[in-house]
Amino acid sequence: QFVGSIIIAGVLLVNGPASYRFSCGAAERIAGAKGRDLVDLGIGTIRSVTKGVLGVALLQAALALVGFVAIGLPAAGVFAGVVLVAGIVQFPGILVMAPLIAWVYNFADPVPATVFAVYAVLVALSDNVLKPMLLARGVDVPMLVILVGAIGGAVAGGVIGLFVGAVLLAVGYRILTSWVALEADPLPVDAPASSAR
Repeated sequence: QFVGSIIIAGVLLVNGPASYRFSCGAAERIAGAKGRDLVDLGIGTIRSVTKGVLGVALLQAALALVGFVAIGLPAAGVFAGVVLVAGIVQFPGILVMAPLIAWVYNFADPVPATVFAVYAVLVALSDNVLKPMLLARGVDVPMLVILVGAIGGAVAGGVIGLFVGAVLLAVGYRILTSWVALEADPLPVDAPASSAR
């Protein structure tokens, strides 16, 4: 499936402009003049999730790997992979790091173990700072909407659901807010008395 998805993505990338025009045309047939905006919103949401969820998870895993190797933790690559998966599925990183910190105190000297503990806690909590900075940047949708969509999609459909859920919730939010914003033309305040009768 992974190799097949790469091949499909490559084919779509080669035909990117044509695919974009087709998507905009189809969306305009369904949603009218706002169709192109919804397509652009979907593209922006996917980019936002890539940077704000996958990018942050990769950064956390890389920083964790540095700390694991520096302290001499056995199977450092495996634990860094666990940190990566936890970051992708939005599992709190501190729940992964806490047992490793306790384990390090069993075989390392107190000072290096304490330095590692502080470093590991900072790495585990770094997504609380990085996600708000990267998620929903350049997208006219609240960050919480994209985050909830990404988490729900990941629970329901794995890595693909991470993107599908975020896009569906972001587009649904935009459609809902546009629908709520529609207002009927009010009567003029200074309307003639005869028209009121």
